[in-house]
Amino acid sequence: MVLGRKPVKVLIEQAPGGRVELRQPRWADFEDWAELRRRNRDYLRPWEPDWSEAHLTRNSYKARLANYNRMIEQRTGFPFHIFAGAGLRLVGACNITQVQLAPAQSAKLGYWIGEEHARQGFARAAIRAALKYCYDDLGLHRVEAAVQATNIPSVNLLNAAGFEHEGTARAFLKINGRWRDHEIYSRLSSD
Repeated sequence: MVLGRKPVKVLIEQAPGGRVELRQPRWADFEDWAELRRRNRDYLRPWEPDWSEAHLTRNSYKARLANYNRMIEQRTGFPFHIFAGAGLRLVGACNITQVQLAPAQSAKLGYWIGEEHARQGFARAAIRAALKYCYDDLGLHRVEAAVQATNIPSVNLLNAAGFEHEGTARAFLKINGRWRDHEIYSRLSSD
């Protein structure tokens, strides 16, 4: 299964840990994606909404690809898997969602990296590539990201990427059965 009639181009950046490529998720990525998510379940649990084992099934991934296809066709979202290092292995994901073209020209950015690939510059490179795509290709003015204040590595990453803190969104996402506040950061094309 290939996403979209007009494939999103591959986004490329360099990181200290090697080359980083962002590209649309494909059916052929399922096994690597499911295994990476499975291995990193406990690592990601404090920061992500809850998901069950059914989240990692072939049917769930197929439905996810169909949803991604709709988002791309409607230009409301652009999902990417992150591949990095010498062998370009799957290390995480970086998604541009809730895209609003005119008049708002804005989107939300979300990302995750597997623990074994953390702190190698892959997330930073993925964010750089996604921001270039948002500003240069989509013509957006504003990109927003939300993070829990206790996720210090992610807060530091957003600050390093030039995002500005805007405030707190109360009870923004339900994580581990509890509604959690998130800090809202944004970066403008003029920043």
